[in-house]
Amino acid sequence: MSTAADASSTHELNGTTISGPLVPARNYLMVRVASPPETTTGGLILSTAAVEKPSYGEVLSTGPGAYFPAGGLIPMVVAVGETVLYGKYGGTELQYDNAKTTLVTQDDVLCKLKGGAYAADAVEPILDRVFVKKAKAEAASGGGIVLTAGAGSAERNTGEVVAVGPGRLMENGETEPLSFGAGARVLFAKFGGTEVKFGADEYVVLRVADIYAHW
Repeated sequence: MSTAADASSTHELNGTTISGPLVPARNYLMVRVASPPETTTGGLILSTAAVEKPSYGEVLSTGPGAYFPAGGLIPMVVAVGETVLYGKYGGTELQYDNAKTTLVTQDDVLCKLKGGAYAADAVEPILDRVFVKKAKAEAASGGGIVLTAGAGSAERNTGEVVAVGPGRLMENGETEPLSFGAGARVLFAKFGGTEVKFGADEYVVLRVADIYAHW
């Protein structure tokens, strides 16, 4: 277990004083939630059409990790002090020491944000996550037929890989190798992953299992 808190101090949880720091169990981590920026210039903007809206913040403490069904520790790859982006609906929100905080599992973490910067070039996917820049919707079909906004967006399940994680951790302690890397074009599940915007560009963070093919 890792924590930035003093074990001998008192803390406040949802308005109640507790005798020690809140310690995450298993593969949970406690994150101090950051306020989303109000401008698109160089910042992270949540997509209004996102499958689920992400949140982000600084990791305050982590649990020791979870175990595979057959045994063997799944280690924590996120450390105290790092900034992470995670799925909004995967955690439990609370007030801890007068700050908006959330408890999420490592499975809910999409990526780290290098240096705490909220920019596309700061994204570092963890484990089997893949960061993809979505292809722009075409204004017309191959036959010259103008597409509606709905028709164009419905088929936008291709894009370019910007960054990949090290791969899915297997029970033997090794990571599953990827057959593609940054720069590859991929076809992915239409409703898979979590969509985010950096500036005017749309991205999606997916699991490798949500990617059908690449070229």
